[in-house]
Amino acid sequence: MAGLFGVLDVANRGLAVTQQGIRVAGHNIANVNTPGYSRQRQVLAALPPIPSVSGHLGTGAEQRTIERVTDAFVEAQLLKQNGSAASTEAQARALELVEEVLNEQDGEGVGAALSQLYDAFADLASAPAPGAPAEREAVRAAAGNLVDTIRGADAQLRDLQTSTNRQIETALPEINAIAGRIAQLNEDIVRLELQAPANDLRDERDLLLRELSGKIEVQTFEEDNGALVVMLAGGFSLVNGPNAASLETAFDTGNPFNPTFSRVVFRERGTTYDITDEVGAGELGGLLRVRDTLIPSAVRSLDTLAYNLAASTNAVHAAGVGLDGSVGNFFVGPGAVEDAARDLAIASAVAASPDAIAAGLTPAPGDNRNALALADLRDAATALFLPGDPPGPASGPTRTLLEHAGAILAEVGQQTRTLSQASAQQARILEDLENRRDAASGVSIDEEMTGLIRLEAAYQANARVMSTVSRLLDDLLNVL
Repeated sequence: MAGLFGVLDVANRGLAVTQQGIRVAGHNIANVNTPGYSRQRQVLAALPPIPSVSGHLGTGAEQRTIERVTDAFVEAQLLKQNGSAASTEAQARALELVEEVLNEQDGEGVGAALSQLYDAFADLASAPAPGAPAEREAVRAAAGNLVDTIRGADAQLRDLQTSTNRQIETALPEINAIAGRIAQLNEDIVRLELQAPANDLRDERDLLLRELSGKIEVQTFEEDNGALVVMLAGGFSLVNGPNAASLETAFDTGNPFNPTFSRVVFRERGTTYDITDEVGAGELGGLLRVRDTLIPSAVRSLDTLAYNLAASTNAVHAAGVGLDGSVGNFFVGPGAVEDAARDLAIASAVAASPDAIAAGLTPAPGDNRNALALADLRDAATALFLPGDPPGPASGPTRTLLEHAGAILAEVGQQTRTLSQASAQQARILEDLENRRDAASGVSIDEEMTGLIRLEAAYQANARVMSTVSRLLDDLLNVL
């Protein structure tokens, strides 16, 4: 009698375990399209046997837990590569915009405008008409176009820099919101896992962590109680258990481009630390490099062109005399290489009258010798003054200004291609890692259906055991 009831108990437990397995499979199938969901599976174990004179009698099976199927190595690589990919993509996008600003394909770039000025000087030097009024006006128009082109490119680059700064400021509240949600999930997971694994909450936390890694470089480790610690580069703890720090902005008063640009400040328990230089990968790291390195490099290259253009043209122009007897600079003399592109302007005398253009060494109408010297600047290769050089000697490469204009675009183009290739490579790496994650953690409908067939057979078998035991008990009662 006791033996039959024992078998009935074993079968009943088998039914319960099988029902739980069907529920797990149904949960997996229901979440087949849920972003970040990790396949779950039962962890079963045999119950302790009952000793008897004839041997140990099994007491059935029980469900120990339900675990997520994950690959810790793949998850860690996803965080790392996600941050690198986001940083590279942000830089590649920005450099494509810089390249558009400096684009020479339409014949309206800085190089084309500079060549037009030299052409205008050459036309003035060879003008047959005394005084060459048309050619003088053409020189002034070409100079005005060059000034507008250089200053326009400088303004667009600075606008891109300002736009990037706004993106940086926008990213910080998003990072704080994600960190706060992870901290809340930490608290919920620790509380719920006193009873059972909080698998769905862990999936949500991992998905948020991947989103966070795309915005800023992070490293993580899990504490014994299941809480996740999220560290920033430099060792700053953004999330520690149920507590989240915050990232804020502060004016970069020493910024040479704009003192209202933002520094990234880490705040925790009332204490602040400037971590701008500590931010590594992630979109935020890429944006910081765009704002503080890539765009400034393009701006300073334009400054170098503008300063050396003004200095070389003024040196020749000041040696001549205008038709009206005036002497002086052709461009407003720049005080430094820095911001020379922004401040480039035609000298007031030339802007007021084309007769102030010093085409000759004398004011005689037919004297165009100095205009010839100005035209010869096209092929004059000299050492270029770089930022920080004046009043000292030039430390830059020896090249013509047209060569330097081409080098600016070539350098930006090369950087753009390099970053675009790197971005494409990172995308392929991420795709491969996502596929590996899906292979390990993703839900396969075919596998789940196969599992359901197996569970259905197990359920029917356990039910058959119970039915058999029930009939045996009925027979026994009838005999009694």
